Amino acid sequence: MEQDMVTPGLRNSGDDTWIHSACDMCFAACGIIAHKQDGVLVKIDGDPNCPASEGNLCANGQAGLIGLYDPSRVKTPLKRTNPKKGLGVDPQWQEITWAEALDILTEKLTKVRREDPRKLVITSFDQIALSYFIRPAWGVAFGTPNTDWVGYYCGNYLHASMYLTNGSFHSDFDLDYCNYAILLGNQQGFMAGLNANVAARKMAEARKRGMRVVVVDPVGTNAAAKADEWVPIRPGTDGAFILSLIHVLVNEIGCYDREFLSFRSNGAYLVGEDGHYLRETASSKPLVWNRRTGKAVPFDQEGIDPALEGVFEVQGHKCQPAFQLLKKQVRAYDPEKVAEITTIPAGTIRRIAKEFGEAARIGSTIVLDGKTLPYRPVAVNIYRGAGAHKHGTHTALAVQTLNMVVGAFYVPGGHRGVNLVGPNGRWSPGATKEGLITPPSEIGRAARYYDFEARPPEDMGLHELFPLTTNRSPLYQLNASQESPFKLPYTPEVLIVCRRNLMMNNVSAQSGAEMLMKIPFVVTFSVHLDEVAEFADLVLPEAHYLERFDLFPNRPSHTMSPATGHFYWGLRQPVIEPLGQARRWIDVLYEVADRMGFLGDVYRLMNVNLGIKGPYKLNPSERYSMEEIYDRWTKSLFGPERGISWFKENGYHKVPRAVEERYPGPFLRARFPIYYENMLEARKSVEKLSEQIHLKWDTSDYVPLANWKPCPAFSDGTKEYDLYVVNYKLPFHSLSITTQNPWLNEMAESHPYAYRIMINAETAKRKEILDGQEICVESVAGKVKGRAKVTQCIHPEVLGIAGVFGSWAKGKPVANGKGVHFNNLLPISVERLDPVSAGVDSCIRVRVTKA
Repeated sequence: MEQDMVTPGLRNSGDDTWIHSACDMCFAACGIIAHKQDGVLVKIDGDPNCPASEGNLCANGQAGLIGLYDPSRVKTPLKRTNPKKGLGVDPQWQEITWAEALDILTEKLTKVRREDPRKLVITSFDQIALSYFIRPAWGVAFGTPNTDWVGYYCGNYLHASMYLTNGSFHSDFDLDYCNYAILLGNQQGFMAGLNANVAARKMAEARKRGMRVVVVDPVGTNAAAKADEWVPIRPGTDGAFILSLIHVLVNEIGCYDREFLSFRSNGAYLVGEDGHYLRETASSKPLVWNRRTGKAVPFDQEGIDPALEGVFEVQGHKCQPAFQLLKKQVRAYDPEKVAEITTIPAGTIRRIAKEFGEAARIGSTIVLDGKTLPYRPVAVNIYRGAGAHKHGTHTALAVQTLNMVVGAFYVPGGHRGVNLVGPNGRWSPGATKEGLITPPSEIGRAARYYDFEARPPEDMGLHELFPLTTNRSPLYQLNASQESPFKLPYTPEVLIVCRRNLMMNNVSAQSGAEMLMKIPFVVTFSVHLDEVAEFADLVLPEAHYLERFDLFPNRPSHTMSPATGHFYWGLRQPVIEPLGQARRWIDVLYEVADRMGFLGDVYRLMNVNLGIKGPYKLNPSERYSMEEIYDRWTKSLFGPERGISWFKENGYHKVPRAVEERYPGPFLRARFPIYYENMLEARKSVEKLSEQIHLKWDTSDYVPLANWKPCPAFSDGTKEYDLYVVNYKLPFHSLSITTQNPWLNEMAESHPYAYRIMINAETAKRKEILDGQEICVESVAGKVKGRAKVTQCIHPEVLGIAGVFGSWAKGKPVANGKGVHFNNLLPISVERLDPVSAGVDSCIRVRVTKA
């Protein structure tokens, strides 16, 4: 039964008030309390009532205060008067009223909706608005499928792979019991990655307990500096390294979790020579070989002992278990061969594999709350750095396979997805007829893993051509450029942008500029006149997050952290009234929908998608403020006593997690795949579609076992372009949204690496580059300049550039000219996309010269 835990509301007196809200300086949405005196915000602290922050707040969160009062903020609507557009071109802004701005926007949207609503494209990284209001309601009611233009790197390969393997949106691991963690191109637990605040506290506790951390990364990052071991690796080779670890475990030392592979995965499923499962004729269920009877039986038959190895003949077909095929597959990745690929010595690979296997404690159990569970206190965790390459999907699949080989999956100490099951059974995963896990609707969206339909694409993300991925954002840019080979029957006429810097966070600035100049009308909701705003026709002042009203910023898909031991729902409420004429973009779009006559349809869709039921349903013929909508939503979910007033006063509704909700693996019937038969069906669908639309398309990555292929940078290397360049994250900056913050800028200016280009000491010596010297880094796509930081903390073949710096917009005077813009070095083309996830390959060759 759900038990609600309540902390009393904050005490306020006169003009001295404390307000519950939520941070938005990164996507973790930590709970905050804002201290306001005489109407002025004077301090932000972590909210002790929030399970994620527990009264703690990082530098990013505390710096939100100064950003609120930034004099450079956009305060009024602006209309472009200069028809010419381009990098560095002055838009010649003219201030206008909101009334005029709404007339212009409504006229443009009415025209495009009448002609072809698909010509409206929306791009944003406002995940609250996108998840609750834009994708499922406003966009659908308007008639456009083009509402999912988000990130180009971290979310592509990662979420597609996680949904397929763990049924969840994200990758995480249990720091409460983990004793050995491999961080592969990520810094989880070191103020980066998923729910950084709570993860950093848990990591500190785990390290005190004695947990060993091995960081595998080309850069000696913040995490690497604090790890037990830093293993430098050649960029783009992480998948080969992981597959070599698997080879050592299963082929050299025979270390694997037979119980998990037999009954919690599809490792025992019999696979024919065509790559497909052998199935029972009547039920179509996959077969396994029962060692007790020497016969093939359905995988879910009770009392069987499935074979994981061997070659059998069933129904006249030669077959073998999927695990046997995996063992054969990874033999190609012996440590000696992989050492040449990764530059990691073979001895190091074998040692780490053995340490990982021993630390997994296969066969051990632990008793929690009276329940005996498998205990596998190891995990390998992945994020952008390891997988943001062509073929990166298979790197993530290899990582998941390694976790499953030792049984470290949704059990104490091991890997886990996020919120696979909800409180008191509110949501739970499904299963295919093959018994394999499918995501619950509360945390899963936008991908087809076992159902494929070869029909011509209608959205600019080309979902049908990339059926396994949740994020096809790079395709939006290719299609908007009008140089796309996909030949959609329309081109975008209107682009709406909010909290999404298409010039800084994508690829080279020149390609972004060329794309934006081809869209006839661009409107951006902006806090600052950033790089995208310089290409806009209409700029509307967007509310700062401390002025906004957002309900449930901690979404179950990834920002409601299981590490807290709770499920929790909170709000982001305005701390002060918006400065100038700033408005929240959703409020503006709802007003436009009302003017255009489809707001009632938006309400109907919101009732369904938000679960607003009974007396709280929105009446399409009435009009509601956002606060009234939130009140109906909260009461519908939690009862009449939990309306929006209750949330404003108390901040968070919290429900403790039972053992089955923290570690659901042993309690689920669904299995987790190490063999991806569905890849073969996806391949057929994509090949059929590409033939229909006369498109030559590479489907070679649609194979049923994880593998490794070199990304294009391996063949791009020449004597001239002899180095790689990589991007890495700092613990006190997030994307490009924090670069204009003065306090965080001061931290970056004091940091030895933040605004510089890292170069290995031996490489610098060979090229006669001195520390602090200005250098030029050039790729086939672009060129950047910066000062060298000569260091031992980077792979000798690699240059390192931090964050998303190098802003040039005049409307961001703090950020302007600070640091180096890594993305300016990246090209975009069909050839440089991961063919499964559509992620842009960020592995690129460069040359370095003295400036």
